[in-house]
Amino acid sequence: MNKPCAKPGVLPDNPIRRMRLAARLLRGQHRELAQWLESAVQQHVYQGTDMDHTLGFAGTLGRSPRFDVLRARRNRLLTRALVVLHNDVQALHRELRRYEERVPAALRERAEPDPSWPLARQLIHRAYQQGLGVPGTLFGLRKALRHIR
Repeated sequence: MNKPCAKPGVLPDNPIRRMRLAARLLRGQHRELAQWLESAVQQHVYQGTDMDHTLGFAGTLGRSPRFDVLRARRNRLLTRALVVLHNDVQALHRELRRYEERVPAALRERAEPDPSWPLARQLIHRAYQQGLGVPGTLFGLRKALRHIR
């Protein structure tokens, strides 16, 4: 059933075989994780279920595990900016609005913030780079700052 690699140390071309190899290698280190991966491959192969679903990456109601990770990262960055602004949520809200209003789109689209910016603005830039936007209201901002994982 499982065809071994043609050459030791070389990954098989077929992604299913790669996943099976990964599961096999995990067995000695983390049995439960290996079983989870093997089960996902089996469901994909024999039932035709998408790998995103079998691995749990496809979320429900439009929310995926990826969304949760990005939201948590965004909220941690906003919290760091809040600390820089002496824990003044209203000051953070004002800085978010200033960023949106005053920073040109070309600069907002850059992967890295301008190093000459104040630290709070750099953190705000990184929060926007998560691709989720930021809360537009003071209430939403407070809610986001409470939901950090």
